[in-house]
Formats: sequence, C-alpha cells, structure tokens
Amino acid sequence: MIQLNNLTKKYDQKTVVDRLNLTFKPGVVTGFLGPNGSGKSTTMKMIISLVHPTFGKVTVDNKYYHSFAEPTQKIGTLIDPSAIDVNLTARQHLSFFSTAANIDKSKVEDMLKITGLEKVKNKKIKSYSLGMKQRLGVATALISNPDTIILDEPFNGLDVDGIKWLRRLFKQLADEGKTVIVSSHLMSEIQAVANRIIIIAQGKLLADMTIEEMNQKSLNSYVYVEANDLVKMTAALKTNGAEVVQKKDGLEVRNLDSREIGHLAREHDIVIYQLKKVQPTLEELFMEITKGKADYVSHKNERGKNNEALN
Repeated sequence: MIQLNNLTKKYDQKTVVDRLNLTFKPGVVTGFLGPNGSGKSTTMKMIISLVHPTFGKVTVDNKYYHSFAEPTQKIGTLIDPSAIDVNLTARQHLSFFSTAANIDKSKVEDMLKITGLEKVKNKKIKSYSLGMKQRLGVATALISNPDTIILDEPFNGLDVDGIKWLRRLFKQLADEGKTVIVSSHLMSEIQAVANRIIIIAQGKLLADMTIEEMNQKSLNSYVYVEANDLVKMTAALKTNGAEVVQKKDGLEVRNLDSREIGHLAREHDIVIYQLKKVQPTLEELFMEITKGKADYVSHKNERGKNNEALN
C-alpha cells in the first residue's frame, strides 16, 4: 500500500505538488490524471525517491521506498522511457537490469515473450518503434514481479493489438492483488481499464473516486427522452422542476430521473418512444473537473487574426 501524507514539492516559489493525501490500494487499477504541468510526474517520482518532497511524506507499506534492500521488488515503473540506452538490445537491457536488481536471469526470456519482443530481442533498441520501446518499458517494470506497478503514458505508440494486450495485463495484475497506477492523456483507455480515478491540477487533488461515483456526480449527466408529444412532455417536465433542452428528435432532461419521467408521461397520457440515461465520457468529466485549473491552455483564433499577428 502506498500512502501520501501532505505530500508537497516546491521549486523556488512554485508549488508543483500541494499537500496531496492519497492511498493507493492493492487489487485496484487507478487512473492518475491531470493536465500538463499538474504535478503527476513529480508525484510519481517522489513515490520512488527520484524526487524528494519539500515536506510531507510518501510511504510504501509504512516504509520509505529507498529503505528497501530490493526496492524494485516493491515497485516497478515506466516513467521515463528515454532513459533506456538505445545502443543496447532488449535482451541486454533486461539482463543488465536483472543483474542490478538481483533478479533471476530466466525472467529476461519470460518478459520478452510476455511483452511480444522475443523476435526482436537481439536488435538494438534504437531501431525500435515507439510502441516497441513502450513494450520494453513495461517489461522492465514487470520483470521483478513487484507489488506495485506505476506506468506513465504506457499507451503511447501502441497499435490496437498492443492496447488490447495492456488492457488484459492491467486486469490480470489487479486480479493478482497488485497495485496498478496508470497515468495517461488517453481518457478512453483509462476509462476502459481503471476502477478508480484520481485527478489533480496545479498540484492539488480535485477528484478521488470510482468511475461510477464520478458519473453520478457529473453535472453533464442527463436523461434523453423521445415521445409522441414533445411540447406536452416539456411542459410536464418543467412543471415538476426539470431542466429541459430541446433536441432534434427528443429532449435532454436534468433534475429528474428516468423513473420520475416515466411516471409523468403516464400521468399525462404521453407515449414514450425512448428513455435512457446518458453518461458523459471520462474526457468530458475530466474537462468539467479541471476547467479553469490548467496551466497550459490552447485558444482558438480566427485564421485572419493569426495572420495579422504574424505580419
């Protein structure tokens, strides 16, 4: 179990991570999300003692990560794939890592098979595609069979097969009772694999809940209604406190649930053609929660104005 207690990191006058209190539990895939510059990478680096907190602390099973005799067996990470020596082969890289971490050399061949790199194990890493390098990074994180796996942007460069493989892998690791922490900007993939979502921005915790809880709390959830008399339906809904938005073939209804809408339709002799609850995507939820809290935001500009600015 990983615990963050008032974890804070400052660089000069800028607070990058601001009093985070979190617990990462075994058997759960946690999506660790935030805009660029939110403090995610710094937080992950503090967990494995690559960055030291300004104050507060982070512990692994009630100990500091650097105090373990064999820390890689506690936490395996993919945080900075560029740190790999690209003049090595995949087999050499994993062999050197296994020697340094006191891991049985037989694990090298196992991980090459598991990550699909067996056929290219003797080719230099500099010839690898981004997706192949990601697979090697995952192999490095898993080779020690750690209790916790932390992966930063693991989906980058992967093809469809690679993404499906990661989805299965995350579920398998969680089923084995491991703590899995995944950071990514690909919200659809996080939504497909995560049981729990944590969102931070400007170093502060904004959300910590299951995806189901997030859906229930979202301001963008609504019930979609199609009926034989939308005018009559709208009047009945508004009379009972609903917020109604007219769409082409139906209504977006907020403040009333499907059961209440169904009863109203019956009371007013309205025939319902379609009645369904619509939940926003994780990307929509993320944008809702982080609105106004991102350090780096792009703005739309008219082409003519852009040209004027350039001239």
